[in-house]
Amino acid sequence: MNAIATGHEDLIHDIAYDHYGHLLATCSSDQFIKLFIRVVPSAEWTLLSSFKAHDANIFSLSFAPPQYGLLLASCSEDQTVRVHSSIDNGQTFTKIATLSDSGGPVHQVAFAKFGGHGLKLACIGADGVVRVYHAADPADLRQWHLAFETVVDKDGLLSTGVAARDLQGDFAVDWCPSGTVRASWFTDGLGIDMDDVELPRVDRLSIAELAVEQFVASSMSKVVVFRKRLNGGIYEYEPTEELRGHTDIVRDVAWASNAGVGGRYELIATACKDGWVRIFKLTTRRMGVRATEYRKGASGTVNGNSEKVADENDLGYEVELLDQFDHHKSEVWKVSWNFSGTVLSSSGDDGRVRFWRAAYTGKFVGLGVASAEQGSNDEMDE
Repeated sequence: MNAIATGHEDLIHDIAYDHYGHLLATCSSDQFIKLFIRVVPSAEWTLLSSFKAHDANIFSLSFAPPQYGLLLASCSEDQTVRVHSSIDNGQTFTKIATLSDSGGPVHQVAFAKFGGHGLKLACIGADGVVRVYHAADPADLRQWHLAFETVVDKDGLLSTGVAARDLQGDFAVDWCPSGTVRASWFTDGLGIDMDDVELPRVDRLSIAELAVEQFVASSMSKVVVFRKRLNGGIYEYEPTEELRGHTDIVRDVAWASNAGVGGRYELIATACKDGWVRIFKLTTRRMGVRATEYRKGASGTVNGNSEKVADENDLGYEVELLDQFDHHKSEVWKVSWNFSGTVLSSSGDDGRVRFWRAAYTGKFVGLGVASAEQGSNDEMDE
């Protein structure tokens, strides 16, 4: 484990890696963002750029998918989300957009990890409102459209406005990494094999069009999954499943890539002030889906006509608490999955980063502990 001398003059609130893991961004209460590049083969991190990005504490960072260039979003106590662009591989950044719809400090920002539905970012702050922005024109990323906003916990403490400064609270948001419900959900039980080489290409495209965008957001102790659904001819994000069982403020949420579980289900991890790391398993279920028999029609469309296999509004999840750990023995602040969704890391007030991996039973076991003070890995204590 290599230590990084960041040069920040105040508390660091967040770090973010780019898609390839070559760049590392940090943000701090000193109002600066710093960018580091990984030097090969020494694996050391070298300062590449540093710039003042906000007028108050910076709480969160997120890199955009690489197909949109080197874009970095940040959010702050100054009640704004800002989008920064670099055309020289991170040596300098230029602010290209400021999003200022929040009614209070913005706690977390996250670019959608997929690119198939355009460039989008979500943010949530002390007003308890989750907002989704869409880049109106991919050729001009200075223009952003507020596509959606809603209070996450409409019946909770923040239903009448921004949390008071003396009220401790936290808010988080994360996108489903694939950005979509996998095609297998629409095809299982309908006699369709997406691996069938004889399945016409147009059929594959018809099924792929049923992709559904999803994200998870937390406000205080409430955690809710939002899904894009058709409502009166208009696509809107709607609250669907709730992840229950938290007894205090939820500090962070993280949606795992489904690559590690073979696309059979989704995993969402939460970090809570009550000292627990929780992992929720979301298994797809059908609600009134028409299970018609599949046949290859002459027109090359699914079921031999223009009808889709299933309606995206029929999608739902069975939610179960798969596992939970209190090894930090203190408040848990952050959770994060690796790229493949097979390893979970968590950090807490104990000053340690803990790593977990699923065993063959589906339960999670400890892999190890990283302690910044010791500068080395410890064995996972029970």
